[in-house]
Amino acid sequence: MPVKIEETADYQTALAAVEQQLMEVKQRLEQEIMAHRQTAKAWQIINERVQNELALAKEIQASLLMPPRPKFADIEIVCHMIPARQVGGDFYAYHSTSTNARVLLNKYTLAVGDVSGKGVSAALLMATCLSQFDASLTMRFTPSERLAYLDKVIMPYTKPRRQNCALCYVEIVGANTVRPVLKVANAGCIPPYLKHPDGSVESPDIGGFALGQGLGMKFGGYQQLSLNLTKGDIIILTSDGVVEAMNEANKMFGFERLEQVIRLGTATSAEAMLDYLNQEIATFTGQAEQHDDMTIVVVKVTQ
Repeated sequence: MPVKIEETADYQTALAAVEQQLMEVKQRLEQEIMAHRQTAKAWQIINERVQNELALAKEIQASLLMPPRPKFADIEIVCHMIPARQVGGDFYAYHSTSTNARVLLNKYTLAVGDVSGKGVSAALLMATCLSQFDASLTMRFTPSERLAYLDKVIMPYTKPRRQNCALCYVEIVGANTVRPVLKVANAGCIPPYLKHPDGSVESPDIGGFALGQGLGMKFGGYQQLSLNLTKGDIIILTSDGVVEAMNEANKMFGFERLEQVIRLGTATSAEAMLDYLNQEIATFTGQAEQHDDMTIVVVKVTQ
């Protein structure tokens, strides 16, 4: 049947309208795609900037720490710190008086600190706590007095943000003599482990409130212990990221496992003990993501 002219005209008009709608839809989609690409590009640029800034912050934070393997005549010290993120809140510190010719008894001070929280905020507070700790070494304090002082001076930085700094502090006095002494004070951190040449391991039962809360002196101050050392003794300081390390089955490394690993670890050198600890922790954790910084300081009396 012949198609009427008016029907053909209506069809063409409708078709043109559909084509116009499709063209408009296509244009809107193209605009949305372009906007999405621009947004994605903008986020990519922002992310790259953030990652670059974090990488720089990591370098700066690492530069605040002392060299991990100092050289001393009568003692071995090796330090290891791995943040869970690009930057973290853990730190270690040490100081020696052995370079002073007038000192008859060489003294070494060591500390492991663990600031509460994660990421950038913890890293900023870490820098403050480390700075205050270093400044305190110019003052004559007993270990317990030093912790009481630090508890007070970092409080303006920690208390408003409800943060704190756990810190284990030790002094090794007379490392160059036959009767060195280990002095320990602790503020909410893991007490040191001592491995003796006969293979036995002990950990002094000494605690205390974390720094920056004003609770240390309020509840009687910080306890201090003194222990005799012998040649070949190894002292191990760790942050709680070690005992709280998780494996793929969501189990913690734990205190018992840490003590067992220390007992089985080689005592030939501080470096060998640190390598063994890191190997055992890595074997336990496998591919599991860790959510806390890990710091280990190993010291061996060699004189």
